[in-house]
Amino acid sequence: MEIRRVFTIQKQAAVSAFVLLVFCPLLSAQKLPALEVWGGYSHLRFDSTTLGFASQSSLNGWNGGISLPDLYQGFGVAADVSGHYSTPMEEFNFLIGPQYSYRWKGVRLYGHALFGKARDRLLHPGSTQLEPSNLSKATAFGGGLDFQLIGKFSFRAVQADYLTTSAFGSTQHNLRLSTGLIYRFGKR
Repeated sequence: MEIRRVFTIQKQAAVSAFVLLVFCPLLSAQKLPALEVWGGYSHLRFDSTTLGFASQSSLNGWNGGISLPDLYQGFGVAADVSGHYSTPMEEFNFLIGPQYSYRWKGVRLYGHALFGKARDRLLHPGSTQLEPSNLSKATAFGGGLDFQLIGKFSFRAVQADYLTTSAFGSTQHNLRLSTGLIYRFGKR
């Protein structure tokens, strides 16, 4: 019960901050900032030795997000959601935080610091039930490289994140690599 209440409060704070960042430019009579939506493949190298596994786990899955990349001179905000799967476990991440972007000749370099929650689920041996489950804090520090394609489409060549989670009371140090397509709403 206590975890749900804390998660609800943090979720409300994140939504309030996101809404504030979206509507501040409108209130100051500026043009609406561009919005980017992206999605694609992701690979997570999970530090499962802290959970009793013999070695680190390789999880495959998806990663996606939404961002306001240029609210003020390259500074923006990004929200990131991902899901990774393997036979013995699953991990889902829900993150939001500041991002800085730099554009040069159709290429964009960016870095971000994302904070939020991770949901980890372990598979009981010999069953199809996913349990036990744990909700913990998560942070991701990283960045990536995007290439402009045609029109409003871009290609995210790589997004690399150092992702830390605290599943089941122990800290995991993970590496997440993602790639995918971006669609931009609004003007550049």
